[in-house]
Amino acid sequence: MQSLESGVEELFTSNRYQEFLKTMAKFHNYSFNNTMLIAMQRPDATLVTSYKNWQSMGRQVMKGEKGITIIAPAPYKKMKEKKVLDENQRPIMGTNPDTGTRITDCSCTGF
Repeated sequence: MQSLESGVEELFTSNRYQEFLKTMAKFHNYSFNNTMLIAMQRPDATLVTSYKNWQSMGRQVMKGEKGITIIAPAPYKKMKEKKVLDENQRPIMGTNPDTGTRITDCSCTGF
């Protein structure tokens, strides 16, 4: 993140803004931060996609090649206890009668 912050500062205080706009045009599906990360790690990149997407296109990553880092959402589920009380603050049928909670799936997003 420190590298990203300094890269953004350098971009707007130097003559590299036009270079950045060209990079944004190539990677329009990526966020500003990811576009900056791509440009900083591989200024000559023309197509960025996941390993599995390369394989689905019938391509194979060459041995010894290194991936680049981007910030990608990684959804996951976890179990969470949720209070389920009626308007009189009594546990609803099907909940834990002692605590008034029910265990439910919670969809979360990490990066």
